[in-house]
Amino acid sequence: MTIDGRPGRRRRWGIYVLLGAVAVASVGEAMMVVAVPWFVLQTTGSVAQTGILVALGAVASGAVGFVSGPLVDRWGFRATAVLSYAVGGIGAACIPVMHALEMLNFPVLAALVVAANVLDIPASAAVTGLVPELSADADMPLERGNALLGGVHQVAQLCGPPLGGAAVALFGVADVLLVDAAACLLAALLILGCIAAGRAAAPGARAAGAYLAELRSGLRTLREHRLLRAMAVSGTAFNGLDSGLAGVVLVTYAYQHLGSAAGLGVLLTAFGLGAVAGTVGYAVAGHRLGARRVYLGSGFAVALSIGALAALPSLAVGAVLLALLGAFAAPVGPLRTGVFQRSVPREQYGRVAAAVDTAGLVAVPLGASLTVVLVGAVGLRPTIVALACAYLLVVCGCWAAPALRGMRADRQP
Repeated sequence: MTIDGRPGRRRRWGIYVLLGAVAVASVGEAMMVVAVPWFVLQTTGSVAQTGILVALGAVASGAVGFVSGPLVDRWGFRATAVLSYAVGGIGAACIPVMHALEMLNFPVLAALVVAANVLDIPASAAVTGLVPELSADADMPLERGNALLGGVHQVAQLCGPPLGGAAVALFGVADVLLVDAAACLLAALLILGCIAAGRAAAPGARAAGAYLAELRSGLRTLREHRLLRAMAVSGTAFNGLDSGLAGVVLVTYAYQHLGSAAGLGVLLTAFGLGAVAGTVGYAVAGHRLGARRVYLGSGFAVALSIGALAALPSLAVGAVLLALLGAFAAPVGPLRTGVFQRSVPREQYGRVAAAVDTAGLVAVPLGASLTVVLVGAVGLRPTIVALACAYLLVVCGCWAAPALRGMRADRQP
């Protein structure tokens, strides 16, 4: 701290260092989404083994994420973020190295893929846990800090896969895996060397108790706090519906009615660009808006946009609808994160955030599977209408829930 009590220059820049670290790691991880399946297909020639490895990474991430929350609180946000990125980077680097040494069989490859993904949820909890303190040090509204973090992830998801595909074609999959490893390790070094916030609380400041007791205390906080419970339930429902839309409906729409994989690429790109625009808008003005109004308004607008897709429009109109949908949906994630940051006690944030993130992860395959069944049973158009109605039902439930009226306290002048 400086003599006048304000944070020093290094602490004021901490939020930007964090955003830079997350940007580097996120682009590398997005490139790995392309590189790992391609590497498995190249080395094993088995589509089944590729699917097994992708599923195994997701299952391991969810299982470890759920039980790792108390460790995030014990170690501190900074140490957890450093460890998570470092382990992910080392896991990614070991894949091409072990292959070059001719020591990479399928069980070893599975273990390395798990290692590269297993700490994703603790990393997410740790990074969002750092944002409140770093935003305060920078005199930045919390909404803006969360929106910038969300925007970094969105840009990485938009640019990373095409970059990964191009890099695989130009340099080979092994080099892409090494680039991902270097990106994750660089992110870990940036956070370790440049961020002082998010250290673990002194042992005396943390309630004594067994690990399972700490895990139960986080779940109890989530269960007994009405606002947190309502946000977690509605967020999980939105995740499931989003996975059905992105993973099933848009693919079927592009295949059956646009007749082109390029059409799907256009739709997803339009959604990504709209999401970035919506995130920028929320970063600029989100702290001046009523949180409950934004949450309900975004959900209602998304439901209407999904419903409009039931007309199965042309590619141009569909792209416009997807861009609007992305812009409307963008504030929901940063807003929900802000509610948890303000409402959860700091010493319990890791375990609560990890539990919520795990529930959201579990909802993704469930929502996609149910949507596949629905499309097969009633067709695409009725499925889109059903998704829009489900969205409206969740929004109406949020509007009727007395607990969400507490979100008005988040409004700032």
